[in-house]
Amino acid sequence: MAQAQSAPISQPPPHAELVKTAETEAVWSETADRLKWRLDVARKSTFFLSILGAVLATLASQKSGDLRQFLAIFGAAPLGLASFITAQFLGSAQVTGWVRARAASEALKREAWSCAAGGGAYQDFPQRDARLRIERERIERDVDDLIGLTVTAPRAHSAIPQTVVSRGQYIDQRVHDQIDRYYLPRAEQHGKVSSALRWLELSLSMFAALVAAAIGFAGKEAFGSIDFIAFTAVLTTIGGAIVAHVEASRYDFLVATYRATARRLKNELVTNANFVSMSDAEWAAFVQRCETIIADQNGSWLSKWTRAS
Repeated sequence: MAQAQSAPISQPPPHAELVKTAETEAVWSETADRLKWRLDVARKSTFFLSILGAVLATLASQKSGDLRQFLAIFGAAPLGLASFITAQFLGSAQVTGWVRARAASEALKREAWSCAAGGGAYQDFPQRDARLRIERERIERDVDDLIGLTVTAPRAHSAIPQTVVSRGQYIDQRVHDQIDRYYLPRAEQHGKVSSALRWLELSLSMFAALVAAAIGFAGKEAFGSIDFIAFTAVLTTIGGAIVAHVEASRYDFLVATYRATARRLKNELVTNANFVSMSDAEWAAFVQRCETIIADQNGSWLSKWTRAS
């Protein structure tokens, strides 16, 4: 790949507006992270509570007397708590709040990078400040109703530049960073989790089928007083909970979209390898295409979660 040559800048870079946008983006990024953390904790809690409730309820059906009552009560408690968590922390309002906060953060990143690199509508240098200010204020207005959820002192540093960048810096710090340090690693991570959970679900289903077949062949009496048929139902319930967790986490969807987005960005880099010799208009169009690819991924992600919620 050709080395970028930074052209001298005849006018001061738009420091002030980029710094303000970076500060705003950091607030919404950390807000989205905290909201997502709450959703993840709630989702995992309901997952394990549902399994625990099913196991205890099955054990209760095998016992009698006070022990049966004890297990039945403690089996119902996790299921009730799981329902409460679902209603209070996994509703559409909570999911939509997180999605919109993340969407605002990503929109601010796109505008800031376009401005810093001179892409799209930011090709006109003297108008960069004014245009970025307008876009930042528009994005903030769209999430005014979430202002009460924002963090007051974000710890995270913004992932966007605070000054203009050269062509080489844009490609390295924006495009390659998205490909090599976000999309592909996240796709691999989610793919491994999804594969492991699906193998676990398949193993449980196969084991339940083998137990049922053995009971059918040998009879319930061969296994003593324990009703293994009831436990096969528990295994089936756990398998269903695993599948539901995979679907709720959108692992397969994220893997597909992350890899597709990385491929599209790589194609842009290959097609426009000689970026040093591009005219200003060609470079602006290239930046716009890269940001549009990233925006398309964010848009599909936003649509998937909003529709699901």
